[in-house]
Amino acid sequence: MGNPLNVLQPWKPGDTRDVREHALKQVRLEGKYDSYSQVYELDGRRWKIQAQLSHPSGDTIYTLVCVNE
Repeated sequence: MGNPLNVLQPWKPGDTRDVREHALKQVRLEGKYDSYSQVYELDGRRWKIQAQLSHPSGDTIYTLVCVNE
């Protein structure tokens, strides 16, 4: 399985994507998270958490929204 964050798509503000919790933790470890503005940097764009869904299995999926290019 490839990197779930390495998606070639022309993201624009307002677009959304679903990302698993472990992938967001990896982004934080790579220093691509600004805790002050709560923004993640993925695929050359800036993203904020819009929603989260926790499954009974313990897995959490976050919906991110692109906030700028």
